[in-house]
Amino acid sequence: MRAVILVGGQGTRLRPITYDIPKALVPLRNHPFMGYMVDFLRSGGIDGAVLSLGYLPDPIQAYFSGRDDLDGFSVDYAVEDRALGTAGGIKNAQQYLDGGPLVVVNGDVLTGMDLTKAIERHRATDALATVTLTSVEDPTAYGLVEVDHEMLVHRFIEKPAYDDVTTNLINAGVYVMEPEVLDMIPAGREVSIEREIFPRLQAEGRLRAHVSSSYWRDIGTPRSYLAASHDVLSGAVGAGENFEYLDVDPSTRVGKNVKLLPPVSVAAGCDIEAGATIGGRSALGRGCRIGEGSVVEGSILLDGAEVEAGAVVRGSILGPRARAGQGAIVRGLSVLGAGCVIGEGNVLDQGVRVNPGVILPPRSLRF
Repeated sequence: MRAVILVGGQGTRLRPITYDIPKALVPLRNHPFMGYMVDFLRSGGIDGAVLSLGYLPDPIQAYFSGRDDLDGFSVDYAVEDRALGTAGGIKNAQQYLDGGPLVVVNGDVLTGMDLTKAIERHRATDALATVTLTSVEDPTAYGLVEVDHEMLVHRFIEKPAYDDVTTNLINAGVYVMEPEVLDMIPAGREVSIEREIFPRLQAEGRLRAHVSSSYWRDIGTPRSYLAASHDVLSGAVGAGENFEYLDVDPSTRVGKNVKLLPPVSVAAGCDIEAGATIGGRSALGRGCRIGEGSVVEGSILLDGAEVEAGAVVRGSILGPRARAGQGAIVRGLSVLGAGCVIGEGNVLDQGVRVNPGVILPPRSLRF
């Protein structure tokens, strides 16, 4: 049984990080997200995957070409020359499938669900497709899925107002489907599985649901990406037997009186100067430099990011080679794009996003 992984989107909600890095490769505990996706599929007995690619396909293909631990898990690539939507992306991958039932996964879903149970549930019915569902605390932020007592999908509700909420179940982005569904998808144009194909299956009584109470998170926004990073660092999902509360590469240079407050992940070649504090579920990518007396808490620093002396980065994301200048404060879910520089004494807060390459002069911004 094979899977289609939908990774063709531009990741607009996660910009400016995704201007340079495809969403499928953003790191969690310094491992590309796509590695977690492959582990999830393999745990469900899937033999291989077709990656439905569009935006920034080359880095994703390079990631797989550099892996030697797939152990027979096959990978093929279906690259779109224009946006085809979720169903169109599946149709575009059809030539690489084996003609049997398949699993489809949105490429931004981190989950601990048991995929084998979803497959078994699908096989036990006459459904042409089975949609996995999960419950959320705030249903108004998502499209909802109503089901009956036999797990037949009754209707879809697009991001309802609070008074219109009838369920807290949402589409978890993992589907099991029969090959007949592929024949329902027009070729060569943009088609939505959620808005065009699933409603048709629902109307025919051939769409069922499987509800999972396991861990689930969409990593597609800065808030959810940072939360997913915290969860992985804390061992809530994806850590497996190799999880360590203090995961520091031995090549890292650690100065005197540095505080490393677990869980922390520090990749190769980092330099942490005297008196710095790294904690609160933070992850530092390769070659990061942390200045004397600076503080990094609950944050993600991608490869080559720098935090100069006395600066504070708290609950935020620094892109590759981004730099927070001496005494600067970056907090409140702020996001710095690749190579941008936040000059000395600046204060960024309340979700400020700075595009790649932007240079803020010293003391020019207090937000």
